[in-house]
Amino acid sequence: MSGTLEQFLNDLSRGLDKTMVSVNKDLTIRDRIKRSWSMRQCARFLNVSIQYLTKFARENEDFPSGEYVGRERVFTLKDLMHIRALLAASAKRPYDYLAWRKPGDELPVISFASQKGGTAKSLTAAHFAQYLSLHFGMRVGVMDADPQSTLTLYFVGGEGLPQMPDENTATLVDFAGLFMADESSPFTDHDAQTLDSFFLKTSWPGLRIVPAHGETSEGELQIARLIRENPPEKAFYRYLRDSIERWRAHHQPRTAPNQLVTNGAVDPDALDAALIETLDCIIIDYQPALTLFQLNNVVASSSLVIPQTMKGFDIATLSTFITGLRGMINHILDHDRIEIGSGANMLLPTIVQRTNEQDLKQVANLLEHCPTEVLPVFYLRSDAIANASDVYQSVYEYEPDTRGKKKGIERFVTNADAVNDAIVGRIWPGRERGYARTWLDEFYQDDDGEDT
Repeated sequence: MSGTLEQFLNDLSRGLDKTMVSVNKDLTIRDRIKRSWSMRQCARFLNVSIQYLTKFARENEDFPSGEYVGRERVFTLKDLMHIRALLAASAKRPYDYLAWRKPGDELPVISFASQKGGTAKSLTAAHFAQYLSLHFGMRVGVMDADPQSTLTLYFVGGEGLPQMPDENTATLVDFAGLFMADESSPFTDHDAQTLDSFFLKTSWPGLRIVPAHGETSEGELQIARLIRENPPEKAFYRYLRDSIERWRAHHQPRTAPNQLVTNGAVDPDALDAALIETLDCIIIDYQPALTLFQLNNVVASSSLVIPQTMKGFDIATLSTFITGLRGMINHILDHDRIEIGSGANMLLPTIVQRTNEQDLKQVANLLEHCPTEVLPVFYLRSDAIANASDVYQSVYEYEPDTRGKKKGIERFVTNADAVNDAIVGRIWPGRERGYARTWLDEFYQDDDGEDT
């Protein structure tokens, strides 16, 4: 057996069998990322006390001035990254503030996949990418493999992607090299520099995206064409994996987090260069289907996250997806003993209604029958996220216009932090912040304050 994905799929499939028995888009593009955060919120992202951060601000002349909203000083995403660089410069453990890869570290490739639409797959991927930026200062590469471009909509608007991409914008199909280079070459092995140019900047410092549009659906057609080649020059499932490896080999981390300050001030050019010199992880958002193109993404990934709603019919669809994916993986491993999904893999329940007994029962059954494969922290159904999604913003950037909506958004931020903390704990053990544990303690308590 190679890697852990095969075992994960086998165990999850058995658990599922037992469980089943029982926008205003244009406005967003113009106003992307206008939100700012208070000193207290920044302290939380940085994992330090407000007292420590306030004292640090007083003692450092290069600390961002921010802006005042009423009597409160607030800071932008760019300010937050600047503060991280300042803290890292004098810290005993600089990687606590900028959780960047070190030379020789593996590059995690984390896929979010589901066969059914409407499982909050793109929402989950977007929130996870932004969480890694906010809480760890990670440089994140996002790849949108869905022609519906939902994930792209969460990031459009900014220096590299000021408007929705069109047919002239490179997509994951280009990155994987699935188009013909010329009449004599059925595919294109782009060099590492060209591959890097396909990652476009977003409004989130260090977060870049390979966007999607309608022509992303060409991936399946090009895979079919390449399979017809006799004999094929490359296994049909290796295109994206090989391209990511080619990019990774030439984009190793060079800058340490404590090398960004000169004479007590952050060197803006050094920080800007470090934010694009490499990536600390890659996140892929799939089309809701099990296709050969999507299989390329699975084979390229070290971790698979499956967001899934908990209705009976949805669980049946999930079982079909798991069975199909397991068959494909087994077929590949019979002919090519490569490592697939050797990192953490997990099922993430989503849009769970707290008042719906059936939803909670499905979650409980899954946790009973495949406890290590299912995250015990999950996304609850919330009107708050619908408000944010109307303008294609995450709850990390959406600013509600009424007090009632603000409370709902705050609750969902707490939920999102807990889910993302749980995923981080699986992929990078030891980096979790305790949000997941706090959420679990509160969720599983009854009205008397005793564990249920």
